[in-house]
Amino acid sequence: MSPEDGHSVDGGITVEELLGEELLVGSLVAGGSGARNVVTWCVPLDDDAGDLAGSAVVVADAALAASPDLVPALRARGAAALLVRRGATAADLTAAGALADDRGLPLLTLRQGVGFREVSRLIGTKVLTRAAHVLEYGTRIHRRLGDVFARGGGLPGLASSMAQLSGGTVVVLGTHGDVSASSGPRPADEIAAAAELVAKAQWATVERSDADEVITLELAGEPVLAILATVSVADHQYGSLLLLEPPDPSPHDLSQHRTLLHEGVSLTASELLRQQSIREAQERARNDFVHALLHGRFTDSLELAARAEHYAFPVESRFVVFIVSDTGLQADEDRDRRRARETSRAVRAVADRGLTSMTAIIGSLIVVVHELSDSGGDALAETAEMRALGERIHRRASTTLGVDVRVSYGRPHDRAQGVAAAYRDARTTEALARLVGATQVSSYSDLRVFAAISGAASSPAAQAFAEEILGPLRQADSQTGSLEELVLTYIQESGNNNATARRLHLHRNTMLYKLDRASRALQLDIRSTETQFMVWLAHHLDALRDVTGALDQELNPPR
Repeated sequence: MSPEDGHSVDGGITVEELLGEELLVGSLVAGGSGARNVVTWCVPLDDDAGDLAGSAVVVADAALAASPDLVPALRARGAAALLVRRGATAADLTAAGALADDRGLPLLTLRQGVGFREVSRLIGTKVLTRAAHVLEYGTRIHRRLGDVFARGGGLPGLASSMAQLSGGTVVVLGTHGDVSASSGPRPADEIAAAAELVAKAQWATVERSDADEVITLELAGEPVLAILATVSVADHQYGSLLLLEPPDPSPHDLSQHRTLLHEGVSLTASELLRQQSIREAQERARNDFVHALLHGRFTDSLELAARAEHYAFPVESRFVVFIVSDTGLQADEDRDRRRARETSRAVRAVADRGLTSMTAIIGSLIVVVHELSDSGGDALAETAEMRALGERIHRRASTTLGVDVRVSYGRPHDRAQGVAAAYRDARTTEALARLVGATQVSSYSDLRVFAAISGAASSPAAQAFAEEILGPLRQADSQTGSLEELVLTYIQESGNNNATARRLHLHRNTMLYKLDRASRALQLDIRSTETQFMVWLAHHLDALRDVTGALDQELNPPR
């Protein structure tokens, strides 16, 4: 804590404490506002000395001490106090005293026979004694907390023990400010409010050090002093420890509580790391099961039943598969993988409304396998249920990923064996929705045209038809742009010349010239309804063939 804050810190003593010693009783001349400055060592005045932080500077000459430049220079270099020897009187130091009052630098006069050696010995002894006391206290605290930890108390036991030792409220916070454990007299609503303030970094800082921060939080309309320490391992943050102080803590209490928190951090870190390792192992095992469901990779029904029983997965229910995608997610980026995991957990929590939901991450896609409620054969109710869930998933995923999130889902299928078919539907929907620019929440039925022609798309006749129609347009492309894109836009705009030109940012005459080129390439009049339908159908057959071909290679790789 800074000297002006009025609290001592580990490894130092205050000027006020020194003034209580027999050697320095009654020696304060001026600068009383800096009586809480922290002193860690004693040095003689030396113009060559640079940093004087925490030092008590002893000067032999009263005339030198009275110099108008000395006090400001020493304060600027971090000196905690100025001690003048050789019988200087208050009258000799009037000017220096005014400067000392102004700068908050305690000015002391030493009586005859007291010099640097005596003062240095006094400060050294007290600082070493304080350091030894802090070390002994820290060791005792570590042993007590370690005993709680060794007995299997976990984070709740650790928080409870620290709260008893401090008299305050101890809160263990996760990476995102979630409360992992808490104990103490503060009510639950204040603990939740404190966690939210810490998560949003909304506090006034009283003091900051490498190990912790003393902060002020506004709780229930009152300022509350607290100590916040980061829990980290190998520079990776796993959470934080927060100690909400009891009313009016003394400087000594604060110093002890900081030591308590420092000792608790290492034990908390190991427990949080252990919990994360367990959680990640569980998630990997769950991912493996979901992957097997999505790809139908079970050796037999007995293996499926055994693994499903372990995860309480209802094999006889009806399921739908949702896919959350974001073009900005990169599967090989650590930051994006963490975001995907966070989104997966959040989405699973949103989807789980008393029905089974399981998630898995496949590349940059987040896949949700969700159990549908029994609609009694009411297709409209089932459709409404899937749409509502898709919109909830989209809202939740958007908060962690951003505005480019797309949620796609397929048709519902019966039993666990139908999950693979539901996944294929969802993947088909996701690929086609991106291709045709569908809404951010898209279902297989929204793309019912593709569903209607899906069976014919892979046939030789359909492929030949698509190539016959689209081939001439692609061959006629030039530096002026794609004729296929032009014709498709023209069809989408219902043959409106002006709307097509605006959408493609073309001059109207240029657009008309390109339409004539397209007609010549096709040897058909593109303005006729029949020709437009042929191009539209060929495009859809071609798109569906590309999507299903890519999915076949991914979902059914050669063995």
